[in-house]
Amino acid sequence: MPSSLMDRLVEYITTCHYQQLPEKLILQAKYAILDTVGVAVAGWNEPVVQIVKRGYMSENPSKKASLLGEPSLTDLEYAALINGTASHALDYDDVSPSILAHPSAPILAAVIPLAEHLQCSSKDVITAYAIGTEVMIKLGLVMGHRHYDLGWHATDTLGTIGAAAACAYLMNLNRDQIAYAIGIACSMSGGLQKNFGTMTKPFHVGLASSHGLQAAWLAKQGLTANQDVFESRGFFFSFSGGMEKVNLKDGIQFGKPYSILETGLSIKKFPCCYLTHRMIQGALDLKDEFQLELSDVMGIKIVTPPAGLVALIHHLPKTGLQGKFSAEYTVLAAIRDGHVGLSTFEDDHVQTPEIQQLLPQVKAIEEEGEILLGHDLEKNPIQILVTTKNGILKKDILLTPGSKESPLSQEDLRLKWQDCIAHWIKKSGIDNSAYLGERASNLFNKGLLIEDYDKFGSWLRELREFHLINKK
Repeated sequence: MPSSLMDRLVEYITTCHYQQLPEKLILQAKYAILDTVGVAVAGWNEPVVQIVKRGYMSENPSKKASLLGEPSLTDLEYAALINGTASHALDYDDVSPSILAHPSAPILAAVIPLAEHLQCSSKDVITAYAIGTEVMIKLGLVMGHRHYDLGWHATDTLGTIGAAAACAYLMNLNRDQIAYAIGIACSMSGGLQKNFGTMTKPFHVGLASSHGLQAAWLAKQGLTANQDVFESRGFFFSFSGGMEKVNLKDGIQFGKPYSILETGLSIKKFPCCYLTHRMIQGALDLKDEFQLELSDVMGIKIVTPPAGLVALIHHLPKTGLQGKFSAEYTVLAAIRDGHVGLSTFEDDHVQTPEIQQLLPQVKAIEEEGEILLGHDLEKNPIQILVTTKNGILKKDILLTPGSKESPLSQEDLRLKWQDCIAHWIKKSGIDNSAYLGERASNLFNKGLLIEDYDKFGSWLRELREFHLINKK
């Protein structure tokens, strides 16, 4: 058995094959591809994506790759940057609660354009996804919560390495080149939680995707890095505030079992920070059970387990982006509207006087105790207490909708996909709704059979044709 963590990582990448993947993981990968592409298309017209496009769009690309939200091609690494930013622009992409990060977006935003450029099969894409997410999540488990607690955005720091691992597989790098790619990626990692609620947060995903792809590409060209990057005073030491000993370092095995199956992948039901989702569900339940209206609310108290508010940094949000990271706003919006969707986080929805006046009356507090992650997070419920003129309404919420313990159905995923496409059509100012239902559903169905495509680019061409049809 390889001795060092890097040796084990390299061994895993060089010996992983599609035929070895569990059926559940293959299905999860297909769901993740559809969900990530859908939320990227939905987020395409967000200002952050348009700004990044203006900064990086290439008119005469040398290594052509598709953009996900329009029928255009650009340079490979720019496609990863733009698509990655779009996939996180609405904060609607999936989550790995075990590491408090979004795994699919940074991995797939790098894998999809590279697979298209190299003319890889869809089975290669699924395998690369399995590799990238496994490396990202396993390293996140090694890091533990301290990494996140120090203020790093794990989607960027860990996603860069996961993307590099996935791209190294697709590029068929040799053992030394894989180790170099991982080492390069470790030096390109970054991302601060301080930028949550701003355009820079989704840009983190674009950076992770692009940097991971570049790390693999540079390694193939001969750029070297320290192969002992996970050893003394390396990546773990630097990103965990000087902790030399970290969890599982000596016993970690990649793919045995797959972390994404063990700890779970949560596909988001609501387009906002994952830590708000149980709160939202609780507020929706109270509204449904008691016909609760915003005018009934005199005050709200939200009690979460330890670290349940760590990313919810906006207590008096003024913009939709800030509202995505606000316990106070998301609960009030759920009571006001009876649903939380893409329109919930338009600026004017956040700025309504009835919401702004009630925000100070919502108090969110964390309990003290051990910090739990992953499926352990749902051992302790979130509690919502709503004070009304007629008394206090109380709700305990244990499970997060979309989590491993309460997964979305395939029909839920289809509806989310269609909503994302509809949002793109609306924001693009296109009046061609006759095509929407049938063609969007068609693309979804073909995505469920994506492993039958000899080249993944075939499915992407169908997506481009969809964009072209709706442009006419």
